[in-house]
Amino acid sequence: MIYLNRNKLIYLISLLAVLVICGLVFSIYTLQQHQQINQQIAMLNQGEMIDAEKLNMQSAEVRIAYAHLQRKLNLFDEAVETYSGTERLADKPQLVHIHYNLGNLYLTQAIDLAENLSVDRAVAMADVAKDFYRSALKNQPSFWEAKYNLEAAQRLSRDLPLGDVTISEESQDASTELWSAMPGFPIGLP
Repeated sequence: MIYLNRNKLIYLISLLAVLVICGLVFSIYTLQQHQQINQQIAMLNQGEMIDAEKLNMQSAEVRIAYAHLQRKLNLFDEAVETYSGTERLADKPQLVHIHYNLGNLYLTQAIDLAENLSVDRAVAMADVAKDFYRSALKNQPSFWEAKYNLEAAQRLSRDLPLGDVTISEESQDASTELWSAMPGFPIGLP
């Protein structure tokens, strides 16, 4: 049997107490950080622009919420910049959603440009959107929304006329095709 003398027992108990206190302090600090992040995200979700200096921009979650607010307020360039700066802070699931959201930003811009008959810029924006959707799908192949939006971007760039813009009956019916532009065998069609 091993017997501990009194000094060794006091030393061991003191060491354990210090470790427990350090763990408790770290847990409390981490909890406060998470609460602060949640409060900032809740403020951003209210829809009013907040100065970035008042936010914890070292948190990927806060930056994503801030970029989402910028997108809602139609601040395209600022949202792209915020999302792009968040990539270095994000983990893999967050990176998938960042690329998906960047694709959505560029696809929205491409659709707006196509409606204004700025075909060359719309095709360029659709191509950038497709790259972001592919990047999201590379990291999460089962991400259905990214697949759907990738196909929408492909259809947009395929259906836009090249060169001189002339609107005809034929170009309006181009998107009503039964088969998808995505490679592979379509599932669910007769």
